[in-house]
Amino acid sequence: MFAVLYRFYLKPGREEEYKQAWNKIVSYFVTSRGAIGSCLHRTEEGLWCAYSRWPDKKTRDASWSGENTPSSELPDEIREAIITVKDCSDEERKFPEICMDVMIDLLLEPKLIKQ
Repeated sequence: MFAVLYRFYLKPGREEEYKQAWNKIVSYFVTSRGAIGSCLHRTEEGLWCAYSRWPDKKTRDASWSGENTPSSELPDEIREAIITVKDCSDEERKFPEICMDVMIDLLLEPKLIKQ
């Protein structure tokens, strides 16, 4: 499994708009591009963290261009949602993405939990 993490802050008053656009993007990548799923978190201090889960890096790389602009391969609705997500993010407080392979996942592999 492969995961991509994004850390960011949102502009004031944009939380609901961000969550709706994020959900649209996630749903598309799960149903149409091979993603396993995503998760969105927020700290009490206002730091947000989102991550996407993929079967492997090859699937993620084939589904996401990695460029700063949405790929022209994507449906217009998804490209617009990506632009909305970027616009809601406070670019001045941006963090780089973190890519990593999952070594153990007790959510997906509960049999590894020792009783």
